[in-house]
Amino acid sequence: MHIINPHLYMEDLENLEINQKNKLYGWANKHGKNLEFETLEETIENGRRLFTIGAIVDGELVAEAKAYNKKDASQVAAQIAVIKLGLI
Repeated sequence: MHIINPHLYMEDLENLEINQKNKLYGWANKHGKNLEFETLEETIENGRRLFTIGAIVDGELVAEAKAYNKKDASQVAAQIAVIKLGLI
């Protein structure tokens, strides 16, 4: 029987997300692009605030994601943008 430590997995996942966001910022800086993460919508779902955050490059919405906090939504939006822009 294998026991998986969920804290290690979460830490790895957070590092991956942070690296994707850093990769996107690095790409934007290298290519003279303006990168912003903007709150597109804020609603209440099941009694909790749900944020829609957009990754915007040079004024163009490249990706968006929803989460119950802005940090998570922006990290997921960054991951989607990295994939869409072919930066993997």
